[in-house]
Amino acid sequence: MEELINLLHSGEYSCVIANEGKVRTFTQRGVADLYDLLTQEPDFLKGALIADKVVGKGAAALMISGGIKELYTDIISSKAMDLFRTSVSGRKYLLSGIATARDGVL
Repeated sequence: MEELINLLHSGEYSCVIANEGKVRTFTQRGVADLYDLLTQEPDFLKGALIADKVVGKGAAALMISGGIKELYTDIISSKAMDLFRTSVSGRKYLLSGIATARDGVL
């Protein structure tokens, strides 16, 4: 995970995802990259490690649907955090390095 976090912060990336020895970087805003992966390459998200700068409820829903294993994020919304906590998938998520945004203020 440390390699992903370093890559996320050293490049102009919005998200870095690793799975099965492959590391991919993404630059689109919002949930576009996650949505594309989930609809076009869902196997890449299953069991993936993700480092993302900001995670909102939509991104959290896509990550949970995709079956990710671990998430690092700089900022996560309280609604996204609630979604991870109450996920009915039965999986446990390791959420590390989180600063929660509340009402737009850290």
